[in-house]
Amino acid sequence: MRFFVAMLSHETNTFSSIRTDRAQFEAHDLRYGGELLEAYRGTGTCLGGMIDTAGARGITLVPSLAATASPAGRVAKEFYGEARDRLLADLHAAGPLDGVLLDLHGAMVVEGLDDGEGDLLRAVRAAVGATPIAVTLDFHANVTRAMVETATLLHGYKTYPHVDMDARGREATARLAEVAAGRIRPTIAYRQPPLLPPIAGQLTTRGPMRRLYDLADAMEARAGVLSVSIFAGFPLADIHDAGLSIYVATDGDQALADALADELAAAAWSLRREFLHTALPVKDAVARALALDGRPVVLADIADNTGGGAGGDTTEILREVLRVGARSATVACLWDPAAARACVEAGVGATVSLAVGGKVDPTHGAPLAVTGRVRTLSDGRFVYKGPMMRGLEGRVGPTAVLDVSDVKIILISHRRQALDPEMIRFVGIDPAAEKILVVKSSIHYRAAFEPIARAILEVDAPGLSSSNLERFAFTRVRRPIFPLDQWEGGPRDGPPMQMGGPEMAPQTPHAARSRPGEAVARLDGQD
Repeated sequence: MRFFVAMLSHETNTFSSIRTDRAQFEAHDLRYGGELLEAYRGTGTCLGGMIDTAGARGITLVPSLAATASPAGRVAKEFYGEARDRLLADLHAAGPLDGVLLDLHGAMVVEGLDDGEGDLLRAVRAAVGATPIAVTLDFHANVTRAMVETATLLHGYKTYPHVDMDARGREATARLAEVAAGRIRPTIAYRQPPLLPPIAGQLTTRGPMRRLYDLADAMEARAGVLSVSIFAGFPLADIHDAGLSIYVATDGDQALADALADELAAAAWSLRREFLHTALPVKDAVARALALDGRPVVLADIADNTGGGAGGDTTEILREVLRVGARSATVACLWDPAAARACVEAGVGATVSLAVGGKVDPTHGAPLAVTGRVRTLSDGRFVYKGPMMRGLEGRVGPTAVLDVSDVKIILISHRRQALDPEMIRFVGIDPAAEKILVVKSSIHYRAAFEPIARAILEVDAPGLSSSNLERFAFTRVRRPIFPLDQWEGGPRDGPPMQMGGPEMAPQTPHAARSRPGEAVARLDGQD
């Protein structure tokens, strides 16, 4: 068998002012052709799982591109058009194919186009006709009808923190092979209850998402069920289809798919209030951290998570840590290329006075004036060793550690979420030896930091990944929707629930092939 494989992934926070252009993708990861296979083979990623499974099954992969950028504002339409054209050109040049594997996110918003994945999948479907398409999607995907109707199978992560990405890549590859061989005939049910769960309430190790996935796991064990995905959704993409959705795939049994999807949608609605989340005020959190015995205490800066599109440069927790005279503390990590560059120019051991952070959005805290010693410098390269993205190289650009009275501020040049202790160790700091670790992450940090933490305190500081959705001016998401709007009764007392159940058998005829770039003109006319 021959499978085409590509990745185009971005989680778009439409409230962010940071434009996601080509430079943002180049700073994170942008690869073409065979380089994709070499970079991702053996890694804890969807592509890693796809590559490993294809190799084990003797499937030939035809690689196209791998493009991903840190979550931020809308993807530049020029880059999206270029990436889509390249992918489609590679697809047309690939020759006969038995299947298409795509690693997408599901919450990509392009300038002038709310549903980036839906647009891309329509173009791919037009290009390949009835050839089956298997897609992996992030747990935070805002699934649209276009995604459901054009893909043969969608496979969503089942964990948050996302520790099953490679498993989903393996699953997608194995299922695609079964479809291509004619051994299964997927039928799909899709539900979209009026729920917009806040990010910090989406943890899957406990709480409402754990209860929903316990139910989904039992469903997947039933005969005839191929897969069940519950997408919590990404609430900070202010588009019509943002929010929780249910996707059930069965082998030729539409009635079963519909029944299971209805059951899950009703269960999700019944748990809606359990998704609501509160965190500690900054001063209370810092005081509690100092009062606790043992180390380290993690102060989770959940509202300034670059993995949710925030700037990664808010200073309110750092300001309080310095105000109270805390010692043996590390802030991981503050995005400030100018401050990092100033430290590099000064050199290790130099004393510098800088205004750090607070440069992205003035409503989320001002720059903080500090004087400290340049402790270490780095090119910003490390390897992830925790449960997430294991084996993949991380790059945060020129990096400096500024020591301000034993408060170590890790200054980075590329925006990255602090989800792995290696982002602290690579600059010579032992995270387990620190009293306080300020970690800018909403949930992902838990996978690798919980095993070493004395305690974890979530902090309600300013930032664009806040789980207090009342802080955001939503204008495009479908209304009413919980918790922006609250009402008693069932979901059908609110807006109509999407009740999709399109049969996605690969034998179904699809649109005729299109030329690469044919649909790019729609970018200016859609939103």
